[in-house]
Amino acid sequence: MRIRPGRNLMRAAIALGALALLALVWPKVAWCLAIALLPIAALVLFDRRGLEQRFAHVRLERTMPAVVGRDGGFLVALRVANGSRYPLVGRLRDLVPAGALPALSEHALRVASGGAVGDVTAEFHIPVRGRHQFGPVWLRLEGSMGLLEGQQEIPCMASVKVLPEGFSSEHGLRQDELAAIRLLDKQTRARHQGMGTEFESLSEYRPGDDPRRIDWRATARYRYPIVRRHQIERHRDVMVLIDCGRLMAADAGQGSKLDCAVDAGLTLGRVALESGDRCGVGLFDDQVLGYLPPVSGPNSLRWLAESVYDVRSRWRESDFTLMFATLQMRQRKRSLVVILSDILDLETSGRFRSSLATLARRHVVLFAALQTPLLGRIVRTPVESMLDGSRKAVTFRILRQRQQAAHWLKRSGVHVLDVEPKRFTIPLINQFIELRQRHL
Repeated sequence: MRIRPGRNLMRAAIALGALALLALVWPKVAWCLAIALLPIAALVLFDRRGLEQRFAHVRLERTMPAVVGRDGGFLVALRVANGSRYPLVGRLRDLVPAGALPALSEHALRVASGGAVGDVTAEFHIPVRGRHQFGPVWLRLEGSMGLLEGQQEIPCMASVKVLPEGFSSEHGLRQDELAAIRLLDKQTRARHQGMGTEFESLSEYRPGDDPRRIDWRATARYRYPIVRRHQIERHRDVMVLIDCGRLMAADAGQGSKLDCAVDAGLTLGRVALESGDRCGVGLFDDQVLGYLPPVSGPNSLRWLAESVYDVRSRWRESDFTLMFATLQMRQRKRSLVVILSDILDLETSGRFRSSLATLARRHVVLFAALQTPLLGRIVRTPVESMLDGSRKAVTFRILRQRQQAAHWLKRSGVHVLDVEPKRFTIPLINQFIELRQRHL
């Protein structure tokens, strides 16, 4: 417990200082000064003893959700139980995590004595995904006489997981993306029948059906043409590899590129799991940061979210070699490998182009690159000075090298998707559905 002077002690000190100045002119006042010091000292000791008993019998309990959605409001409640015979009067300050809004949580506190309970509630928003910790709590109490104030840290800690919106509850995707995803699901279901190689059902022949799909045994039995309907194969493996290197830490307008990649990767995993496929995830920069083998079933989405919700960029240069070696060793089955990363220039892409080409011999590889919004803004900005012209020339050179790198990746047998981060999710799912229906 830390002790500091209270407001009444400061007033008493000012009064005693005035008496000390007066004693220089009138020496008899010095006796009054000496007599006043004794009760003040006794009252200070009384206040200190009371503060020690208050802090010894105070109990704090925190109530808050374990999982919330990004930038969604949630309540944090602190219950203060006073077991001492003195009332609690003071202030309570909760240490909130960086990035939480509001950034300061301080409240006036008044709890009666004899086991009374007081509640302090505050609402917070956290726009950054990850694990965020609340606490400790600083409690500042006043003495009965107001001569002293005591402050003590109470380790009332708790953490909350902030997941991308739509994955923190069972309600699914955000409302603004729900209609688009449902439309994609309807298109997928409409194409499931008649394009795959897995038998689905028998039905009567209709004009336009492929005659090669006529089932002659069923036709002889029913005495009218019967065709075999097929559907796209299910239970295939999809691996989502998310690059956490320095290029993914760039600002994308709505968080970093890594934030957009995590959101898109989880949405892609949801679509894959709900369509009957198995989905896994891998995280890497210059090392393998995490690897979850393919899991199946819509209920497995929470494992994907748990694997990526707290990932951060360590501002290191990405090295695809270790991640690809891990994938080749642990994923023997031919799969669709979706790499969420970025390409900058020929030199950067040259280091992993050979690794991608080797990976594409066994798996179907989709390299989804997130563009840098700053480059687009520079291109659209009119030239008003030499500096603007130089900046635009460098930008055009970077974009040209980016296009050349993407072209070389395509020639290596890799499917390439290059989209702005804010419009990344829907084109990625469209490309996934297209590759899935091509039976590669």
